Amino acid sequence: MHGIFSPCKIPLYNKTHWNSWFRMVIYAKEHIIYWPSFFKEEFDNDKKHVILMAINSCLQNEKESGIITIYLNFISFYAKEFIQDLDFFQQLNKPIFPLIELQLQQLTSYIEMYRNSNDFGPSLENLIIQLRFNPNDFYAIFRLAFETAYSKFSAHIPNHPTRPLFHACQVFDPRYIHAGDLLRKNIRQYNIIKEFANPSDELLREWGIYCGLDNEFLGEIELDQYWLNKATQLPILSNIALDYIWLPISSCTVERSFSMYNSLLDNDRQSLSKDSLKGLSMLFGFQVGFQSTEIPKIRLAIQIISEEWKKPSFISLELGLASQVGLLSSEE
Repeated sequence: MHGIFSPCKIPLYNKTHWNSWFRMVIYAKEHIIYWPSFFKEEFDNDKKHVILMAINSCLQNEKESGIITIYLNFISFYAKEFIQDLDFFQQLNKPIFPLIELQLQQLTSYIEMYRNSNDFGPSLENLIIQLRFNPNDFYAIFRLAFETAYSKFSAHIPNHPTRPLFHACQVFDPRYIHAGDLLRKNIRQYNIIKEFANPSDELLREWGIYCGLDNEFLGEIELDQYWLNKATQLPILSNIALDYIWLPISSCTVERSFSMYNSLLDNDRQSLSKDSLKGLSMLFGFQVGFQSTEIPKIRLAIQIISEEWKKPSFISLELGLASQVGLLSSEE
């Protein structure tokens, strides 16, 4: 049996440190019914343990245990929106940059809605009453929690330097262009996109065609595939769109690249040229979860490091990576 002195790792699916705290609270909410008996047994085995004494005393107190249960349920329920948003922002191998502005608007509305709310749902209200508390006493605290979240959110997000670019890049989602009024079709209002600041006649012609494709956009759209399919009809606009829809959302991509370089530049691989390092990083980055549209990029990476392949010390890694992504045929 596991206990304080024989711990067992909690089976959390911590994809990122951003939302692992929320997931920990959700796990605690689902298992709090086991806490009183668990900590009582632990305390019975070690009566001199001060921390165990405090925890056991709290959990055996009906009022204090009830308050903990209420807060865990509140956080678990209302943190789901934040978890979903954080997971959305960290998606890999998906062109989500044009979708960020809408996501931020929805998150803003969600936080604002509960800042002054007197209704936090029947399930939470029933739980509070069941534990013999007054819901209004807790609602004031819940509102304060959302007010604090809103203060932090509004201090950073609305005036963030990338916010105008998030807004402008919505134009690369055809659903945005065709779901709004005519003002959305004015290319001049998106001049933070440098290619739109002084558009050429050919780009303006392609923009007019793009804005006139009203009947094409039904159902879900894969943005990268959509713009690849438009490469013949709208070559200039397609190239611009494919650059912007793949922009990174946060610093996570950069942080991952540092970790990746640590794997590439180990003690035995210190003489790589810049081109070789660039090619290897592309191979390494695309070996998991790459899209079919990325195959040309990986082939280019292989071409860049072709000279390095002649060196025995590099053959195993490059061939291993290439075979994992299925780039080498049996003849090769």
